[in-house]
Amino acid sequence: MKSIAFTHSVTAIASALIASIMTIGGASSVQAQNAEHLKALLENHTCQRCELSGIQATGANLRESFIDVADLRKSALSGATLAFSTMYYADFRGSDLSNTDLRNTFFINSDLIQANLSGTNARNSRWKYADLTEANLQNANLIDIELVYAKLNRANLSNASLRNASLYGADLTGANLKGADLYRADLTSANLTNVDLSQANLCRATMPDGSMSMQGCLLK
Repeated sequence: MKSIAFTHSVTAIASALIASIMTIGGASSVQAQNAEHLKALLENHTCQRCELSGIQATGANLRESFIDVADLRKSALSGATLAFSTMYYADFRGSDLSNTDLRNTFFINSDLIQANLSGTNARNSRWKYADLTEANLQNANLIDIELVYAKLNRANLSNASLRNASLYGADLTGANLKGADLYRADLTSANLTNVDLSQANLCRATMPDGSMSMQGCLLK
């Protein structure tokens, strides 16, 4: 059971954020609706068909949220906790998700174009068909992640840990994989056009043609 102090804290945060929305441009019916959407997300961790673009929720605890067909474009969620959340067709384009806790999340057909995910922990997540075009995933923990058929065109994956990751059929055209750790990663049928893998660890990774790479392995 949540403590009274915790409940009051969440309510205070929700009230403050709602007030900030209501003071921008007047309390229109649309803004009132958005305020209710925000309250539902912060208090109940549920957001279905929400209109919440540009929200400021840095460090918010949104663990185990259910987000379905929601507009969260250009939102500030740095340091937030979204672990064990499920997100269908969520729009996070241009959002700041740096240093967020995204462990064990489900991003299905979600839009993360140009999102900042640097330093995020998305270990053991399932991000099928996610669009991460030009997203910043530098230094991200992507161990055991599933990025099947994901779009990672021109994404920054430098120094990211992709150990045991599944990138089956993913489009990595022009992606930056400098210093990335792809130990035992599955790149079967992935598109690696214009990708420099010379500085990536590909030890025992399955390459697009089905062969196994030994690049980066410490051979005796």
